[in-house]
Amino acid sequence: MLTKDQKRYLEKIPASKRVKIYLFDKKVQKIAENIIQSVKEIYPDLKVVYMGASALGIAGQKDLDIYAFSEPKDFNKYLPRLTKLFCKPKSKHETFIEWNFTRSGCSVEFYLTDLNSSTMKQQIKIFEILKTTKSCSLNTKSLKRA
Repeated sequence: MLTKDQKRYLEKIPASKRVKIYLFDKKVQKIAENIIQSVKEIYPDLKVVYMGASALGIAGQKDLDIYAFSEPKDFNKYLPRLTKLFCKPKSKHETFIEWNFTRSGCSVEFYLTDLNSSTMKQQIKIFEILKTTKSCSLNTKSLKRA
C-alpha cells in the first residue's frame, strides 16, 4: 500500500519517464522462439540469442531483446532479408543495426550486432551473471566487475 506522499511523488513523474513492469508470461518466450525460428529459416548460419528479463523468466517490461551476431563487415549480407522480415531498421551504427517492432502485443528489440564489441561483451557477461544467480541477493560487486 502506498502512502499519500508516495502517491504524490509518483504522480509527478512525467509519463515519458514511467516504466510498466508486467508479471512474467510464458507466451512472451514463445513469441521470442518464433522470431528466432523465422530468422534461422532465412539465415541458418546466424547465431541468434534471446536475453533480457523475459529470457530469464522474470517480471519485466513485456519486451523481447533478441540479438543476431555478425561481424560488421557482413551486416550488408544479412540486411536485405532481415529488413524484409522486420521492415526498415530503426538505426544503423558501426557495431550494430537495430529494429523495433511489435509482435503479438510485445515490444521487440532485434539487433544485428558485433559479438566482439565491448558493449555486447558487457551485456552478455551481465546476462550470464543474472542467469546463474538464483537468489534475490545479487552481489552488486559481481556486476561492477562485469
